[in-house]
Parts: sequence; C-alpha cells; structure tokens
Amino acid sequence: MFDLQPIKSDLYIEGFHSIYYFEFSKDFFHDPEQHPFWEMVYVDSGTINAITNGIGCMLSQGQVIFHEPMEIHAHISDRQTANSMLVVSFTCDSEMMQHLKGKTFTLDKTSKTLLTLFLEEAKNALGTIPSDYQNKENLSFSSSVFGAPQLLQSHFTEFLIKLIRAGGSLSSHVLSSKQSRDMANNSLCELMCEYMKREVYDSLTLAQLCDHFFLGKTQLCKFFHEWTGQSPMEYYMAQKIAESKKLLREKRYSVTQISDMLGYSSIHNFSRAFKKATGFSPTGYLKRIL
Repeated sequence: MFDLQPIKSDLYIEGFHSIYYFEFSKDFFHDPEQHPFWEMVYVDSGTINAITNGIGCMLSQGQVIFHEPMEIHAHISDRQTANSMLVVSFTCDSEMMQHLKGKTFTLDKTSKTLLTLFLEEAKNALGTIPSDYQNKENLSFSSSVFGAPQLLQSHFTEFLIKLIRAGGSLSSHVLSSKQSRDMANNSLCELMCEYMKREVYDSLTLAQLCDHFFLGKTQLCKFFHEWTGQSPMEYYMAQKIAESKKLLREKRYSVTQISDMLGYSSIHNFSRAFKKATGFSPTGYLKRIL
C-alpha cells in the first residue's frame, strides 16, 4: 500500500555553461561560433539576425531560438535598433530537445514569466548576471543563496517542457526560405568584411578565412563575390591599401614601417601593390596629397 512511485526525468539539465544578459548597440555582431552544448537566445528588446548553418532568421522582441550542440551560429544587429538578449548555454542530452531544433518561438505570457523567474534566481545564484560580451569566465555558484542553482534548473526545465509541449502552437516558423538564405549570406559577408578589417595588420590567407567561418573555399568565394563583386582576398588587399593611405597621411611612420606593420613581405611588394591599386607609389601618393 502506498508504494513509492519514482519520478522519471523526461528532460534533465545537467548544468549551465553560461548565463548572460546583453545590451547591444545597433552595430553589434560576432563571428560564427560552435560549441558542444545547447544555447538559447531570447530577444528581450529590439531585433537580432540569427544565422544558423548558413540560414538567417530575424528575431524580434519576445522571440527565442535554440542552437544545438556543434551548430555553427552567429548573431548580428539589424543596423537600425539597439537590442537586449538573454543568452543561456546548457547541457541536456534528452532526445526531446530535438523538438526545439531549427525553430523559433514567440513566447506567451507564461513562458516569459518563467524566464523572469529564471533571471531573478540567476541573481541569487551568481550575485550579478554577466553582461560583458568579452567576459568568458566560467560560471560559479560558490557563493549562491541556498537552493538557487536548483531553482535555476527547475525554472529552466519547466520553460523547456512548456515549449516542447506546445509543439507547433508557439512556433513562428522553421528556417528554410530563399529569403532567409539570402539574408544569411548578406550578414555573413558583413561579418567577413568586419573580420578582414580587424585583421588588416595581419597576413590573413583564404584558408584561414574559410576555417574561421566554417566554410569551404568554393562556397565562400562564390557568395562573397555575388554580394561584393570582389574575391575575399581582393577585398582584404583593398583594406590594406586603404589603411596604408591613412597611415601615410598621418605621417607618423616611414614607408618601410608601414609595409612591415601591414604584413607585406618586403617594401617592394608593398610599393608594387600600392601602385597597382592607386596609380602612385607610396611616396608619390604622399607628394600628391600634400
């Protein structure tokens, strides 16, 4: 009589890897990344373009997307509005998580309330919720309020179960249209352009660019040319020339120093590339603008 009825865990969260609440500008972006755990991105305000395995999706306020383990993904602002996002990464090996794969969800009031409870408990567990994108420190529950980590797990588990139960009723769409593909390619090209500008003082190769963005050489070159009219390396070399012109105008460094700073193998190669792009030698360009 009254035997114990054990509880089966249909969905078990082993733990959390990160919990962030970001407030980004309209120009925010990050390069594609992948990791061996799940990541949830919830847009609390504004809009964000989520790129998943080469497919783009614009997420608006109140929407959420899940990135499965080892899925290549990136996020970029729409260049028009600032945004804020809750990002939670976690490990869960339940097969039921596949019901969240490749979908976005527009949350109802109950789901939003569960995320609010989760955020409040995160403060009890962590003290403060990390908000610096550059801060990649590990989570620590060492000084948490009694029971806070367990409640974090409980609130988030309930949140996931509700989404899975809802099935298609909360799902806004599955990412597959040509429009999404085009939007992703455009956003990826923007990310590549920004990346090459950041690496202008290095000697970036096409192979390194492909590795960084998880793309094959043919695929990367094809859609980059479609969107910019240039090959990736032509664009990269153009950025080097633009930077060298700026440095020449500032008159803080010699031509030899600028050549070395920008990663050219010799001043002769630099001068030849500069003249090909501008019609002038570096010293000739400087005399002309003066």
